[in-house]
Amino acid sequence: MKKLLVVIGICILVVAMPLTTAAPMLKSKPLNAMTRHGQTLMTNGTFEGEFAEKNETGYIPLGTMEGTFSGETWGTFTGVWNLYEGNTSGTIEGWYFSHIFIGQLNTTGVEGSNWFIGLYRVNTTDNSFVAGALVFGEDNYVIRYAMGTI
Repeated sequence: MKKLLVVIGICILVVAMPLTTAAPMLKSKPLNAMTRHGQTLMTNGTFEGEFAEKNETGYIPLGTMEGTFSGETWGTFTGVWNLYEGNTSGTIEGWYFSHIFIGQLNTTGVEGSNWFIGLYRVNTTDNSFVAGALVFGEDNYVIRYAMGTI
């Protein structure tokens, strides 16, 4: 039995040797100081932009938003939003992780909150962002898009 285990061990070593010589050839790319695992590092800061809905002809601007965020790959954000038409406004707050965000949307003077979840992308060359979110209301949901600067 010992001879069989020794033979199996030697066979495993012989088969594994090409793998060990090939492994150093696989080099990982050095990451830029501004990224971690290819993702943009967020730092404490502010954001401002416009939110809209999309139809067949393009984006229809609905209002503005602005706020602050804190954290790197994950963190929190808070802000305010205002509609262009009417006197409707409110607050937003939530969390982000990697390129995903989740939070609450509150309307001033209305009880209850709407939840939203979405994805965002940051362009570090011009400090702009784009985001898309699914906003869950009491009876339905809507999709909203946001564009702005950080």
